[in-house]
Amino acid sequence: MANSPNAESQTNQNADRTPQDLEAEIARLRSDLANLTKQIGAAGSQSLDTAKAVAQQSVDRLRTNAHDLEDQVVARVQEKPLTALAVAAAVGYVLALINRR
Repeated sequence: MANSPNAESQTNQNADRTPQDLEAEIARLRSDLANLTKQIGAAGSQSLDTAKAVAQQSVDRLRTNAHDLEDQVVARVQEKPLTALAVAAAVGYVLALINRR
């Protein structure tokens, strides 16, 4: 297969090239590489921006949920302060038992 007409034709074309042709080809390849680098950088930047936006939305959602949970706890404690005190004491006792071991 190495001696196929296409391989021989390619070899003849390469032999017919002048140094100026090769320099022009190298310049074109460098330009193509620079363009690809810019495109990859732009795609990476867009991905980073998208990831930041999603992360910010998640943080905002978590903050909202935390504030809602805090409001619910405060409301329950205000409704039944003795029950809340008993639950806090029980949790403290259990944590103390666990901490001893």
